Amino acid sequence: MSTLKKGAKVTITSTSGSWYKITSGTKTGWVSSKYIKKAPTTVSATTVNKMKTLGTSKQLIIVSAANESTRNALIETFEKSGTSWKKLHTYSGVIGKNGMISSKHEGDYETPEGKYTITTAFGRYSNPGTKMTYRKITSNDVYVDDSNSKLYNTWQLASENNGRWKTAEKMNISQYDYGFVINYNTARTPGKGSAIFFHVAGTSGYTAGCTATSKTNVVSILKWLDPAKKPLIIQTPLNKLTQY
Repeated sequence: MSTLKKGAKVTITSTSGSWYKITSGTKTGWVSSKYIKKAPTTVSATTVNKMKTLGTSKQLIIVSAANESTRNALIETFEKSGTSWKKLHTYSGVIGKNGMISSKHEGDYETPEGKYTITTAFGRYSNPGTKMTYRKITSNDVYVDDSNSKLYNTWQLASENNGRWKTAEKMNISQYDYGFVINYNTARTPGKGSAIFFHVAGTSGYTAGCTATSKTNVVSILKWLDPAKKPLIIQTPLNKLTQY
């Protein structure tokens, strides 16, 4: 018998039922799985350096999930210096209630997989220091989610509706204290999904199809984003990462 301090890092070498065989230093033994918390799989700079679809971008956010059905995600930031990408930060986050999907449709509570540009930041307060185009939210701001409207998936003023849409999402909510628009469905194809943002996480442990993390993390990322570096965001389950 032996003991390890809480928080000690170990390597799992095999499993048997609810038990893990672990190694720690020179010691090897068995421990109940209830005492082990598996670390999420991160994306390495080596992996990013092998990507072929990043073009001239010098800033990248990768939102990765263990599988397509989980609500939890890792949010990792990378920046290119010279010819090489380097990892900057890793944050924990949440995605859609029903996970991630490659063929999103309106109301499915899924976060869209894919690679997207970032051009517009927003918030209910003054610009926190981002270089991105920043739009301050007011009580008059909405995002149109009516697939039958010609203004589907656009930011509008509720006071200027005049029958041009039947439904729209109010922007003046705490989750949108700070965030940015993920440029998904820019062709505004009816039914393919709208109002996909990167924003402040609520208390539910999931989103309706966006990506979210703590307010501190969102502000930190906003301050880092630079339109001159053509930032991209990739949202993907880990098994599809090589597609990029």
